[in-house]
Order: sequence, then structure tokens, then C-alpha cells
Amino acid sequence: MRMDDIINAAREEKWEYVDERIPQVCDNLEIQERALILLKDSNGNIRDLGASIFGKAQNISKVQFSRAIPALKTMMNNDSNPYARYRAAFALAEHAPDKYRDDIVRVLKEAAKDKDVGKIAKNYLARLK
Repeated sequence: MRMDDIINAAREEKWEYVDERIPQVCDNLEIQERALILLKDSNGNIRDLGASIFGKAQNISKVQFSRAIPALKTMMNNDSNPYARYRAAFALAEHAPDKYRDDIVRVLKEAAKDKDVGKIAKNYLARLK
């Protein structure tokens, strides 16, 4: 599986394909390095993908995740793409829930109202209480 295929699928909004493959690649250090770059892409769908990779990664070092935090925090608070904002909040809730708790909770409450990601957001809100 090539990362370029996943990126192209995200660009084309083929989310089932993307969502099925992220868990297969997200713990790979090279993919995490690439995701750092994706967080700053001009395309909101690609930023969403980058944040999703960090959110779903279970095998990620604190040092590696800390490199993503500035971009994720900016995305969570300011991104024009709501799903990029939501996915950034999910990643931060997964790996740094106490550090930006108020901002994370605010975005999760917004995401909880969304038909596509509401269940995920509600699960994170329940974990943060």
C-alpha cells in the first residue's frame, strides 16, 4: 500500500478507503514523518488525513507526537476545514488530553453535533470527564 494512494483518496474524499487504511499505516515512523508535512498542506482534506494519522497512532513516541502538537493546536483552533479541526482535536485528546483540555473540549462539543464524527467526539468527551 502506498501512502500516495491514501493521500489521493483523501484529496478525492474517498473516506471509506482512507479510514480503512489509516490503521494499517499510522504506527509507521516514516508515515508519521510524512503526516507532519500533511498537517501544513493547503488542502483541508489532506490536513484532515495528517491529523487522523496522529489520532489513530498507538505506537508513537512522546517526542514524535510533540513535533505535531503546534500544527495540531493551530488546526484545532483555526482551520477552515471543520473535519481537520475535529481530527486535530481527536489527536490531541488521544495523546495530550490534559495539555490543551479547554480547547479540546470546546472543539469536541462542536464535533459531537456532526453526523459523521459525532460518535467519535462523544467518546472522547466521555473519556475526558
